[in-house]
Amino acid sequence: MPNKLTWFNLNYRTDDSESKINCCLLRLFDLMKESLHIYFNIKNSQDIYDCLIQAERQNKDNLFVEWFINKGIPKLRSIDFNNLPKDDRFLAMLELDEYILKSEMDFADPEEIRSCIISFVSSLQQYIDICEEELDEEYRV
Repeated sequence: MPNKLTWFNLNYRTDDSESKINCCLLRLFDLMKESLHIYFNIKNSQDIYDCLIQAERQNKDNLFVEWFINKGIPKLRSIDFNNLPKDDRFLAMLELDEYILKSEMDFADPEEIRSCIISFVSSLQQYIDICEEELDEEYRV
């Protein structure tokens, strides 16, 4: 199966591609890709960088483009996607973000889709940290 996160230039390999967490994560990143294309009115792009360069050339929300290049991508690249929590709490956090992003896909308020993307990218490492802390606490007891 081709790696769906390569568009975001992320290294993500899994032996268990059928797990609920992996499937949800891949759906979320697919939604994010689709949302970025719609938000920036870009028909096609080779990867996240191509998408952002096209948006920048068209002067489409340059602050968001700058945030994604300088903060969003580095934040995503710092995450160890090959060592994600495998518990229901992490899945619930991903599913909530997926639900919120899907509900904004009507683009009634384009700023909301941007906020959803920023929130997910900014929160993903926190979700992982919360699950790992709770797991550590369970082992201490």
